[in-house]
Amino acid sequence: MKTITSIALFILCLVAVQPTMAQQSNTPGITTSSSVSGTLSESQKIDQLIESIRGMKGATFIRNGTEHSCQEAAEHLKAKLEKHGDKIKSAEDFIEYLATKSSMSGEVYKIRFADGREEPTGEVLLKTLGQLK
Repeated sequence: MKTITSIALFILCLVAVQPTMAQQSNTPGITTSSSVSGTLSESQKIDQLIESIRGMKGATFIRNGTEHSCQEAAEHLKAKLEKHGDKIKSAEDFIEYLATKSSMSGEVYKIRFADGREEPTGEVLLKTLGQLK
């Protein structure tokens, strides 16, 4: 009985401590602490959006008319975030200012899915963001 009580006490301690732990971010200007309710910080949301692109199976990222793998797309978006992160305050900012179109040509980024349909990357990321909230 003493062992069960010790285990229960240990679990209670873990549950009480975990929500107050905050993750650190290397991205300047983005809020990094999670609230006690367990919601994601803006930095965590952006990371999740980038990882959602990276994890797309059979999809192709189209940037300035050139096809790229989703791995390359994720790296490109991450590089843009590192370069311009001080101007980005939210996941919505990230989508609108960095992940929707080329800052050089103005061309909209697109994703071609395995079934052949194409969607603007910004729209795909807004849907994904909606699922994160």
